[in-house]
Amino acid sequence: MSYYLGVDLGTSSLKIILGRDGKLLGSSNSSFTINSQEVGYSEENPNDWIRAFHEALADLIDEFPIIKTEDLVFSFSGQMHSLVLLDKNGNVLRPAILWNDNRTVEEVAFLKEHFNEHLLQVEKNIPLEGFTLPKILWIQKHEPSIWSQTWKFLLPKDYLIYYLSGKVMTEPSDAAGTILYDVEKQVWDELLLKKLGIDKDRCPDIFPSKEIVGEMKSEIKKKFNLSGKIKLVLGGADNACGAFGVIRNPDTEGLISVGTSGVVLIYEGEQSADNLGKYHYFNSVINKNYKMGVTLSAGYSLDWLKKIMAPNQNFNEFTRLAEKSFAGSQGLTFLPYLFGERSPYFDPNLSGCLIGIKAHHDRADIIRAVMEGIAFSLKNVFENLGVAETNSIDCFRVTGGVVKNPFWLQMFADIFNKKIEVLNFNEGPAYGALLCAATANNEMHKWKDANKVKKTYYPIKENMVMYKEAFDRFKLLSDGR
Repeated sequence: MSYYLGVDLGTSSLKIILGRDGKLLGSSNSSFTINSQEVGYSEENPNDWIRAFHEALADLIDEFPIIKTEDLVFSFSGQMHSLVLLDKNGNVLRPAILWNDNRTVEEVAFLKEHFNEHLLQVEKNIPLEGFTLPKILWIQKHEPSIWSQTWKFLLPKDYLIYYLSGKVMTEPSDAAGTILYDVEKQVWDELLLKKLGIDKDRCPDIFPSKEIVGEMKSEIKKKFNLSGKIKLVLGGADNACGAFGVIRNPDTEGLISVGTSGVVLIYEGEQSADNLGKYHYFNSVINKNYKMGVTLSAGYSLDWLKKIMAPNQNFNEFTRLAEKSFAGSQGLTFLPYLFGERSPYFDPNLSGCLIGIKAHHDRADIIRAVMEGIAFSLKNVFENLGVAETNSIDCFRVTGGVVKNPFWLQMFADIFNKKIEVLNFNEGPAYGALLCAATANNEMHKWKDANKVKKTYYPIKENMVMYKEAFDRFKLLSDGR
């Protein structure tokens, strides 16, 4: 009987959760810093990820010393798209270029001009600054000496696995996010690689997400005084693992995640031709692909408002003021495009707006308008996934900071006209990674019903009518920007 560890390598911290026999036992985390040397640049030192892993695992061992002598199975999730380059000795050649780095505007324009149709048909996505391929093209052009030394490129979680195992690997969900991967055939796109001068040998080997692919190196085991067998499972990209951790029926359930950014994700076997390019379409860690859209400034919009309006007020008290307003915020509309926008506009030049403000509006109306604007933006994402009309999704399971706010959760139920469920575990991608480990070790049955529904919110008819008018106004204003 093994202990399972789900490791999530995020953008600002690494988290490890520990479980056994269908029960979560504990967690630990360690943070690191994004470096921005120039406007639009976002980088991290992969050695900081290794340090964070060491710190988090050491803390977990201190709390649960029994795991030093037990068999352990690690699995991983991580930030998508970010680029790590290794030389032939396995050394990191330069800082990792992160998913939120925007330096690749020219490379994206080049790809749109020459390869847009190919990317839509094979990779199933349009080129964006965040994806891995434009970053590789930028390296080829601006740092050719680095590219000439490059032996392999990796994604963040896969670099951590390389450090632990010595093996260069990735799996379909992260490979799809590079937009160098044939989503249907689940192989590297050799035609695209050849046309762009990228040797296939520089790509990591592909293995399944939920199979044991190696063991921890003996020298690392010694660092932590681990004497049991330590197996490694690849896991998946953060959103793929997040969905695996909460969705039990992929045909009827979707995921809404509201943190700094917001995500709407549903499993869907085929793309809708009419909406091609208005969302992301990636391989998952199960036998279905998924559609996903992103609102860049979701929870961040509310944090931003609080910072300028009530920096010293308790966050719960601040958001509770919104309950004094009414559905539709008395005609006030907030567009949450503080960082531009991803789905469905893919326009970095969009800006946030508070529209319709009049003398009778007060703090409660403004706070509620921001909360509504975030929910409207994610509803807009959902409608552009091309499945809203079919009504196949009747429930969304929600994760992120929003789960602490019942008023906001009810708002999501009313705006989406869907049942909203909150689960016992709000561990995000780390929990999905843990389930990948349990599946690989043939113990998923112990976790099948572990994450039970804690609270359900149902749409209220009267609210739905008022929100429909406000959402139509939001759409009209957004589409005209």
